Amino acid sequence: MIPQPTSESIISTIVGVTLMLIISAGVSIIFFRKTKSFDEWLVGRGDIGPIVTGLALTATWMSGWAIYGNAGLAYTYGWSGSWLIGVTNLMGLSLCVVLGYRMRRYAALGARTVPEAVKLRFNSRLLQAITGATMILLLIVYSVGQYKAMASVWRLTTGTDWLMSLVFTAIICGVYLALGGYTGTQFSLAIQGLIFMIVGWIFGIGSIIWAGGPAKIAEAISKSTFVVPGGRDTGISLSNYVAPTIPATAGYDWIGAIAAMIMFLLMATGFPHNIARFLGIRKVTKREYSILMIIVILNCLTPLMIGAMGLAARSVWGSELMKIAPVYGDAAATLVSMAMGGPIGAAAFSMAVFAAAISTLAGMVMIMATNVTRDIINNAIPSLNKRALLLISRLLIIPIMIIPLWWTYTSPPPVLSEFMAGSAVAQAGIFFFVVAVSMYWKRATKAGALATIIYGLSMALLHPSVYGKFVHPFNHWGIWALTLMLGCGVIYFVVSLLTKPVSEERLRELFS
Repeated sequence: MIPQPTSESIISTIVGVTLMLIISAGVSIIFFRKTKSFDEWLVGRGDIGPIVTGLALTATWMSGWAIYGNAGLAYTYGWSGSWLIGVTNLMGLSLCVVLGYRMRRYAALGARTVPEAVKLRFNSRLLQAITGATMILLLIVYSVGQYKAMASVWRLTTGTDWLMSLVFTAIICGVYLALGGYTGTQFSLAIQGLIFMIVGWIFGIGSIIWAGGPAKIAEAISKSTFVVPGGRDTGISLSNYVAPTIPATAGYDWIGAIAAMIMFLLMATGFPHNIARFLGIRKVTKREYSILMIIVILNCLTPLMIGAMGLAARSVWGSELMKIAPVYGDAAATLVSMAMGGPIGAAAFSMAVFAAAISTLAGMVMIMATNVTRDIINNAIPSLNKRALLLISRLLIIPIMIIPLWWTYTSPPPVLSEFMAGSAVAQAGIFFFVVAVSMYWKRATKAGALATIIYGLSMALLHPSVYGKFVHPFNHWGIWALTLMLGCGVIYFVVSLLTKPVSEERLRELFS
C-alpha cells in the first residue's frame, strides 16, 4: 500500500523539521550578534575551518535534486536516469575543492562576492554588474527546484495544501538567512549537510533491503516502461542506460549521457553558491585539506543512496506514483521513508530534505541579495552607507524568495532533477570559465569573459523546453547542453587570445 499521511506522521514531521530549523536559526542568531559590519555579514571574518567548509559546500551542492529529486529521477527513468545520480558528481565537487580554494586570495584582496572577484580579476565594474545579474537570473530558476522539494515532502507527510506548503518553506528560510548572514549560513549549512548525509545513507541502504534486495529491484526495473506524468504508459523499456523517451532528457541517447557527465564535471565549480563557500575559509594545512576532501567524498555518494530509494519504489509500487499530481515520481523517496519507518521515518527524511533544499536555497538567496546590493547598487553608488546596504540586502530576501515561489506554485516542474539540469548546464558553461578558469589562466581577458556570458545566456534560451523545441537540433537535450558548455569554452579561450589582457601589474598582484 502507498502510505498516506496520518496524525502521527504529521506531528512527527512538524517536530523533526521544526527542531532542525530551530537549531539552524539559533546558530544564525548567535552569529547575528557577532556581526559588526556589512562586510562581516557578507563573508564573515575569514576564519572558518575545513570541516565546516566541507559540510557547507556539500550542503549547497546536494540540494533538492540530490536528496529528493534523484529518487524521482530513478523512479521515472529507471537505469536511463542513472547518469544524473551516479558518482559523476564526485568528479565535479572534487574539482571545485581544488579550484575554489583560490577564492581565498580574492577575499584577501577585498572580494566579498563572486562577481566582485570577477571585478578584481578583470578590473571591470561593468563585468561585475553583468556577472551579478546573470547569476540572479540562473539562480532564480534553480531555486524553483528547492521549493518543490520542500513543499512536496511537507505536503506528502502532513497533507498540507500545496500553496501553504510553499509559503511555509519560504518563511522559515527567510528568517534564519536574514539573521545570520554568511557565517551564520555557513555553520547552518554544515549542520544541514551532516543531517542529510547520515539520513541519506541510512535510508538508501535500508530501501534496498526493504524492496527485497538488488536482484529483485533489478528484475522489476527490467520489466518497467516509461510512464508520462499523469499516468499514460508509453511502452518504452527502462531496462537500458538510454531510453528513447523524448530528446529533451539526458538519458535519451549516448550524446545526452556524455553531456550529463560533462555537466557534472563543470557545474560544481560553476555554481556561484558553491564557490562562495571558500570566501570565508581560513588557510588550512595539508592534513586539514585531506579532511575536507574526505567529507566531500562521503557526501558525494549520498545521491546514489537516494537514487536507490527511487528504484526501490518503482520495484514495489510500479508506476502508481505517476498519478500523484503535481509531485509525480518525485514522491518516491518520501513515501519509501514513510513505508520503511512510519512516522519516525517520515520525520527523519523530511528533516533531510529540508536540510538539503533549504541549505542550497539559503546559499542562493544570499548570493542573489548580495549580487543586487554589492555588485549592482554599491557598484553604481560606491558612497552608499554600509548600514543602508545591509538593510537593503535583508529586505531583498523577500522579493527574491517570492519570485521562484510563485513559479513553483503556478508551474511546478514534473521531474525535479530534469528541470534543474537546465539551469545547471548554463551555470556550468558560463561560470566555470568566467570565474574558476580565470583565477588560474593569466591570459583570460574581460572581452573573453563578457563574450562567454552573452553566448551562454543566448544558448540558454534554446533549451529544449523553451525555444529549442522549435529549432532543430536543439530540441535534443544532449546536443543543446554540449553546444552551450563546449561553446562557452571555445568562445572564452578564442576571444581572450584575440584581445588584450589586464596589465602586468594587476597580474602580478593576482598570481604572485
